[in-house]
Amino acid sequence: MASQTSSSKRITARIGHIKSIHSDNNHLSIDFEGNPSQEPVLAPIGRPFTRAQINMAIDNQLDCRIEFMKGDLSAPIVRDIYFSLMAKDELIISAERVILEGKEEVVIGSGSAKTKLSGNDGRITTKADYITTNAEKSNKIRGEKITLN
Repeated sequence: MASQTSSSKRITARIGHIKSIHSDNNHLSIDFEGNPSQEPVLAPIGRPFTRAQINMAIDNQLDCRIEFMKGDLSAPIVRDIYFSLMAKDELIISAERVILEGKEEVVIGSGSAKTKLSGNDGRITTKADYITTNAEKSNKIRGEKITLN
């Protein structure tokens, strides 16, 4: 009977957040629902994530699946990062280099301002109520043909 009670109290998984990457690059500082220590704890990385994925999880406070060795809350392991951003108002991407690639087109927009990069015809189109360009040194317009209004 005692073994039945202890097995029924085992913790399977919780949702948590990654707070930082430990200096050994093999552990993460995490916090999770019901954390008994009330402060972030170290957890090993349970599957391969890129550093960019981990940084995105930290910067955007993405939900992570935290499992526990033998159901022990003091032995957490980060098993998954949920990259769904449907409920987020903001997305932060921090990297040395960011690549956005669309086979047909990439559209970046906000309100009435929009820039479309078309892979089909090699055209960049920017539409907005006002467009301002500033340059510290030079602002060059080059093209085989330039049409102004």
